[in-house]
Amino acid sequence: MKKSIATNYLYNIKYLSIYTLKNMSDKRKIPIKRIDKFFSSRDFDLEVKMGREAIEGDGNFTVILYRVDRETTQVDDLYGEANASEINYFPPVELHVVPIIEKAENKTYAKGFQNYLEDGNITFIVYVQHLEELGVDIIMGDYVAYAINETDIVYFSVTNAGQKNYDNAHTIMGYRGAYRIVTCTFANEDEFSGI
Repeated sequence: MKKSIATNYLYNIKYLSIYTLKNMSDKRKIPIKRIDKFFSSRDFDLEVKMGREAIEGDGNFTVILYRVDRETTQVDDLYGEANASEINYFPPVELHVVPIIEKAENKTYAKGFQNYLEDGNITFIVYVQHLEELGVDIIMGDYVAYAINETDIVYFSVTNAGQKNYDNAHTIMGYRGAYRIVTCTFANEDEFSGI
């Protein structure tokens, strides 16, 4: 009798596990209750609202995002690359961000001959909610324009789109990812100069 109860118990556990795995879906919503006693979804929404108000209302720094249309862009069969003139883009989108521009670097081509000044990289912070409202996503390989003054624009290529934003540095109190930190490198005129 004891053996059949144990066997029956193990069968039920196995069946329940298989049933649960079959019926799980990546699209289902799981309520986050990590620190509900101290910080709820209402608190999270308030923090995002205040942060966006500071960025969009007070700071008013913007970049222009040029998203590459990866479906209509023609690429060569051998390397899967496209010439700069053959890349198609979606319409540009203005994003409110917090920009961090690194200082320019003085570099040389070979052993100290022919110096050139390389523009610094740009890293910017953008709220996920802002991207969702605009219906856009930033992907590695897209381009970003930043106006450095009234007449000059510098272009950058996205090298890290910051899509994995669930670590402690990108969440509000460890509750949920609120923003992305996007890293871009300078794009010279041969690579991209606007559309």
